[in-house]
Amino acid sequence: MPNITSVLNEQIRRLARREIRNSTGAVRRATAQYRRDIAALKRHVASLSKTVVFLEKQESRRADQQPVPQPVDGLRFRADGLKSHRAKLLLSAQEYGRLVGVTGQTVYDWESGQSRPRQQQVVKLAAVRGIGKREAMKRLELMGGAKAEAPTRRYTRRPGGQTAQEFIVALVKEKKANTTAAINAAWQESGRPGRANNTLTTLLKAGSLSRAKLEDGRGSQYLAR
Repeated sequence: MPNITSVLNEQIRRLARREIRNSTGAVRRATAQYRRDIAALKRHVASLSKTVVFLEKQESRRADQQPVPQPVDGLRFRADGLKSHRAKLLLSAQEYGRLVGVTGQTVYDWESGQSRPRQQQVVKLAAVRGIGKREAMKRLELMGGAKAEAPTRRYTRRPGGQTAQEFIVALVKEKKANTTAAINAAWQESGRPGRANNTLTTLLKAGSLSRAKLEDGRGSQYLAR
């Protein structure tokens, strides 16, 4: 007579193996499918990476081969227009200069009126004038180094320092900045958070500033009362 304990143990092991196979079979099939999917995704990513590299080379070559713009009669240079456009793009003078092919100091000199661009440079400025922030960053990237996001400086008002309203009024009175774009540029350069628009509105309501439209209709000019 067979040993009942051995028979029971063997039966238990057989049933246990069956249950394990039934329980893990679905997991093994799913795992195999996941591996196939991952392998397909890797191949797809590799293909897309090659395409991106190819397109970047093509775009870089296209940018390098762009003809130098020829002088066009009727183009005018405005220092405040240059400064407001640079502020709109949130670019430093050096970065803006790279787009035009000059140094950052040259851009500062143009904005301050210490010098004026030559006709050929005016044409380049006009070509840059029509681009937006995203296009400017793309061009900088293709030139060899994308513009990094400027670190946000934390502004802490010193005891006895200027309030936001005093700061803007001083800018306008001293003629350091008197347009919306120029005031916002000075505001950001000082490290103050956000934009100056709300404070400008408060000053207008209080009568501390008056506002007039610029001749070209692009923005406003402020006067201190």
